[in-house]
Amino acid sequence: MIKAIEVQKKFGKKVIFEGISLEMGTGVYGFLGPNGAGKTTFLRCMLGILPTSSGSFEYNGVPTGRKNSIAAHVGYLPQKFGVYGDLRVCEAMEYLASVHRLKIRDIDAEIDRCLALVNLADRTRSKVKALSGGMVRRLGIAQALLGDPDILVFDEPTAGLDPEERMRFKAIVEQVSPGKTVLLSTHILADVDAICDQIIIINKGHTVYTGPTADIASLARGKVFETQVMPQGGTVVGIREEAGQKWYRVVSETVPDGSIAQEPTTEDGYLCAIHLS
Repeated sequence: MIKAIEVQKKFGKKVIFEGISLEMGTGVYGFLGPNGAGKTTFLRCMLGILPTSSGSFEYNGVPTGRKNSIAAHVGYLPQKFGVYGDLRVCEAMEYLASVHRLKIRDIDAEIDRCLALVNLADRTRSKVKALSGGMVRRLGIAQALLGDPDILVFDEPTAGLDPEERMRFKAIVEQVSPGKTVLLSTHILADVDAICDQIIIINKGHTVYTGPTADIASLARGKVFETQVMPQGGTVVGIREEAGQKWYRVVSETVPDGSIAQEPTTEDGYLCAIHLS
């Protein structure tokens, strides 16, 4: 169980996030929010890479620190992953296993297992610099899986992946997640909608929603409309054309003139959390 208690982070006078309190047990969690919302900084504080300005983290009921580090139990894919380009893929995995001080009896078999999961089994002898951007991202996912850690943290895991690889990533998460805490940080709702049990939405340094993925749509109930006239208020979230007439899909706290109420979707709920909170 990971617990954040009134956590705040500032750089000088600039507040990145504040007052964040949440709990994460076994399951798949989506950490969702627009770029610049504070997601990556929060993760780096949680893992002890950055110090918090105030507040604290607990792991299994004990405050984190040198003697109880969350990082010791985590497989982590940072937002910007890179490794020395002249290393072969297998050498890069060996190096990263040693950096993480992983105690693995058969390291070669473990490397093969992780590379197979991300569809890089045939590239073990390739140099990293010969890989495409998407392949390097998959290599980053593979190194996070080394040692079968209790906690997996993926920061923008599908960046640079094509649609087929995105689907493969979702399959990987479903395969490795039982019994683990898995945290996916992203600004793309589609990355987390189908595979996450719980969603944490952060915007402008604050959590604006924490709860089941299935309940996000309810945030937009009574706030989604279609209108043929470009509205002055609210946020346009979609446009469709029918019989030569444009219809604007809007999320709004007030009912636009001449509009028709719509059944909200998960995306509508997310956009309401971001724009109307």
